[in-house]
Amino acid sequence: MFAQRQEGVLTDLRQLKTLSVIHNFISSIELRVFDESANLSSLSSIDVSYNSLTELEPWPMIRAQHRPMFVGLQSNRITNFTNELQWSFDCNSTRVFKTTMGLDSNDIRHIVDIVHGWNIDGRLSHHAITSAKKVMFSPVSVCLSVNRITEKLLIKSL
Repeated sequence: MFAQRQEGVLTDLRQLKTLSVIHNFISSIELRVFDESANLSSLSSIDVSYNSLTELEPWPMIRAQHRPMFVGLQSNRITNFTNELQWSFDCNSTRVFKTTMGLDSNDIRHIVDIVHGWNIDGRLSHHAITSAKKVMFSPVSVCLSVNRITEKLLIKSL
C-alpha cells in the first residue's frame, strides 16, 4: 500500500512537481495521499503506471479542480472505480483544469463504471466525446486503449 507505512511521507512537499513511482509493487493508494491536506501545491504530474492497482478513487479529478494534471495509471489491473471519498462531480457546474488520465492497458470493461463509480453527473452529451481510445469530459481526457471494454462507445446522456 502506497504511503501507508510512512504516513505523511508526501506531506508539505510544496516544490514537488512530478512524482513517478512506475514499475513498483503498489497495490493501493491511501485515500488522502494526494488531497489538498497533503499540501502538494506544485504537483502536476503523478505516474503510478506499471504497478498492481485494482481500484481507483477520484483523486485525479479532485486534483484537476485546482490545477492542470497528468496522471499515469497505465498497465495496472484497474477494474473498479470506488468513491470512499464521497466526491461528486457535475459536468454542468464543476470547474476542472486540463487533465489527462492514462488508463491504458488495465482491465476496465465499461466506460460507465467511471461515471457511476465517481458520481459524475450532468448531461454528458454536451461534454463527452468518445472514440475507440479516448473519452473526454471536457477538458479531461481519459485514455482507455487496450482494455476489455465491451459496450458501444457512444454516450448520449445519463
